[in-house]
Amino acid sequence: MTLQATIACEVNSYRNPVRFHLPDLNDHIQRIIVQNSAFYERAMLEDVGSSLPEDALIVDVGAHIGNHTLFFGSVLGVRTIAFEPNPAAFATLQANVELNGINGLVELSPLALGAGPGVGEIVSADSADLGDAHFQPGEHGAVQMAKLDDLLLEHRVHLIKVDVGGAEADVLRGAQEIIARSRPKLLVSAATREILGAVEAVLRPLGYRKIRFYNDTPTYLFEPVHSEAAAPTRAVDLIDPRNLTMLPPTQRIVAGMASFAGNEIALRAAVVSLLPQVDCLHLYLNGFAQAPLFIAEHPKIQHFIDMDGVRYGDAGKFWGLEQVEDAVYITCDDDIVYPDDFVARMIGELAQARGLVAVGVRGTIMLQSSRGYYPHDERVVVELERALMRRRRVHMVGTNASAFHSSMVKMKLSDFQDSKTADARFAEYLHAEGVPAYIVPRRERWLQPIEGQRPASYGQSNMGFGLAYDSATKRDDIPSSAYPVSLLRSDAADASSIIYLVDADQADGLVEFILAVGGRERDPVIFVACDHETDDMRRTVLHPEFLCEVHLVARSGEHVSNYKELLWKHAGRIRAWTLRNGNELKMVDADEWGNWFEPIEPLVDVTSTVFSPA
Repeated sequence: MTLQATIACEVNSYRNPVRFHLPDLNDHIQRIIVQNSAFYERAMLEDVGSSLPEDALIVDVGAHIGNHTLFFGSVLGVRTIAFEPNPAAFATLQANVELNGINGLVELSPLALGAGPGVGEIVSADSADLGDAHFQPGEHGAVQMAKLDDLLLEHRVHLIKVDVGGAEADVLRGAQEIIARSRPKLLVSAATREILGAVEAVLRPLGYRKIRFYNDTPTYLFEPVHSEAAAPTRAVDLIDPRNLTMLPPTQRIVAGMASFAGNEIALRAAVVSLLPQVDCLHLYLNGFAQAPLFIAEHPKIQHFIDMDGVRYGDAGKFWGLEQVEDAVYITCDDDIVYPDDFVARMIGELAQARGLVAVGVRGTIMLQSSRGYYPHDERVVVELERALMRRRRVHMVGTNASAFHSSMVKMKLSDFQDSKTADARFAEYLHAEGVPAYIVPRRERWLQPIEGQRPASYGQSNMGFGLAYDSATKRDDIPSSAYPVSLLRSDAADASSIIYLVDADQADGLVEFILAVGGRERDPVIFVACDHETDDMRRTVLHPEFLCEVHLVARSGEHVSNYKELLWKHAGRIRAWTLRNGNELKMVDADEWGNWFEPIEPLVDVTSTVFSPA
């Protein structure tokens, strides 16, 4: 790289500090990034990016200085191929990729793309605005042009973004084979109706339609859709066949839901949003004398009336599970409007793990101390409405919006005949069976809770109305197993997630350490070792804003031997440091950290008071 990179702006996006080298603030995009300290066209990037799988391949055509490429590589952590033929913009693009250390994820190319091979030059009506420059094909020129179909060969692409100053249709003509083969999402800039018309002329024969548009200069999201004549009658046939082939044998998509009498208005909205996406809905009606007509007369719905409504409550959503096989089972609440892509997205997340996991939208990560209990504040709760750009491992996944394969979860309704919540009992089962649980990426308010006058099933249980299943005092239940409860215990044999271990003599510097190592890794597990679990150390380490599993391990704690056993079992994945005086960080090997877990005497003045995080 010949360009000297300097940091003009740092954008903190979803705990990822992304650095920008922005040498020309006359350029519109660079100026907006600096003014807002945010990604350019951020809303579009978050909306589309959150719907992509973990192993996505993105093609950024017209990458400019790398705004979109940095979001894909740094925030989403997915593979990206970026094309930018303008030498000035390409130099800045290259500097930004190297500045953020994502060279291994991003492949850069100075080629222009079009309908076929050729040459041309970069032209601009405004030399002061780098974004105004574009490639002009011609008989002569120093810039090479190629078509995408000749470059990607057999790659499966998940998203192609095209912004090339008016030649978008030509780029798409040169990518028809990869579009037909991969069926990716397409983000296409079209500044005029003429450009949009040319783009649609290419994409309509391929089965693509506009889904939505973004930005002041319109960028349209195109996705493949079924024609009305060819639309399948079964919900399972609407799912991408490539996802179904990655799951155990799957014949149906089945949903389970529970409701309470008095919540019929919200129930109707929830059911209407869900039914087109499933083949069957099993509905457990608590406290109903009879089923509402819209339930009783619908051919897709099977219902059960529990007139007393005091036995299972919200756990009734599992009633249908023992009646199905070879199915994806979706658990749902009666006070949520489910988006049109809810089931397809959840199945896509299951497929990435070959159906061997459970996925959800709401989840809880436990922050754990060596004292061996779980105060309510020492947990990370990711609520339904919260945006998330990467999927995360969790200890407890919310059953208000979860999915799993019937071959992996064999629970019966009778399994819930205790005082645990449905979420806690489900988490206990997954933990005992070694089934990992994830919460899925999504845009903000992807799922929308329904506000109602009467609490729905979750709210009813939370208020403690005398149910055998009563969340009022039990909602903090944790799977009953040997302490500590760690995601490592359900790791696959070939798991490669990194374990971070730091031995600290004080609390200073630990927040920076945890944020730095936990920001870009996928599901890191962090252990902080110390002599004694002081109040300051506890408040610093066990903080609910850390979106990963964190353990505070005191050598004077009662569970130090449990931690030693757990860490040695996964020693090959550990990266260990010492942190002294808050800023002296040193990496060490196993010969040193192996001695960190010898028990010592506890301090006599350390109490077991529960402290809220700072």
